[in-house]
Amino acid sequence: MYSFVYSNNIRYRLCRHIAFWIAWYCYFITIYSLRPGSSYIGLQSFISYTILEMLILMSVDVIFCYTVVYLLVPRYLIRGKYILFFFFLLVFILLDASVSYFYYLKLINPLRDFFKLPVWTEISFPQLLMGMSGVLMITGSATTIRFLKLWHLKQQEIDLLKSEKLSKEFKFIDTYIQPSFLPLLLKKVYSYSVASSHKVPEMLDRMQKILSYLIDDCNQSTVPISKELDAVKDFLQLEKLTNSGRLTIHYEMNIEPGNKRIVPFILFPLIENNFRQVNDNITDNHWVNIVFRLNDYTLILEIKNSKPVETSNLMNYETANLQQIRKRLELLYPDSHKLNIIIEEESFAIRLEIVLNRSVV
Repeated sequence: MYSFVYSNNIRYRLCRHIAFWIAWYCYFITIYSLRPGSSYIGLQSFISYTILEMLILMSVDVIFCYTVVYLLVPRYLIRGKYILFFFFLLVFILLDASVSYFYYLKLINPLRDFFKLPVWTEISFPQLLMGMSGVLMITGSATTIRFLKLWHLKQQEIDLLKSEKLSKEFKFIDTYIQPSFLPLLLKKVYSYSVASSHKVPEMLDRMQKILSYLIDDCNQSTVPISKELDAVKDFLQLEKLTNSGRLTIHYEMNIEPGNKRIVPFILFPLIENNFRQVNDNITDNHWVNIVFRLNDYTLILEIKNSKPVETSNLMNYETANLQQIRKRLELLYPDSHKLNIIIEEESFAIRLEIVLNRSVV
């Protein structure tokens, strides 16, 4: 059926055009057979006359219809040349009426005489124009079908472009899942190993768990939320072990994740990006409070930091890294997340809300 409607194959095109004209032909035979006239020659003879009459008259309608649909519509209407379109449409209506007048005198009257029907001695021009309602119905329906087909094909083209764009964006998402924080952490671990610190084994253990999560789980569309939280917890413990003592870290994860799932590497980059910004601006003692809450399927993450002495960078807190995080959230949780940055007098905060069961993957 799709090929019958849309295919440009000559076989399908011919079949659908024949079906279109047969449908209209049958319609007009049915309508015009109800005219007064059967009382003169009987219903069966009058139907036979109507079949021949419609065959003659619709030959003009076919030419008019195809002229409008394949000449006037693409050349003038679609291109916005409305005045020219209606001008030529009027010209062709008058031509159609003139040819129909000739047909009535030279072809239809002899046919009526053959079937013993009264012939038309005079046909007024208004009567001819009134008779144009049939051809205008046919042409209007054909034009509507053509526009609907064009609209459907254009929608398919738009959907294909959207699909390709979304595919590219998801590829971008995949490439974004990368441990960019590792070089800095490795540098810190190395400095502690040189000092023969007892913290090094625990640091390496935490890093190993984070890497296992990134390698084994982040290639899935969703993961249990507990795995994402465990990776965040390991990262926070690493930050506690490696910070210089001027940063106090407190976090709360008193939630019951159950069997709820989340797109991997959604929360982690936000936490890591926050510490990257904070560590770059620590000149005295500071604190970071991180709270996770889960209300049904709504996960809430609040990250609150003491404001550094130098606050000019806060006006430009929307870093490229954070913009990428926003982009991922918009793609993966469209209309089902909120990410806000709140700057207060003594602190600044990030608040993220995600409805877990409304991801696009």
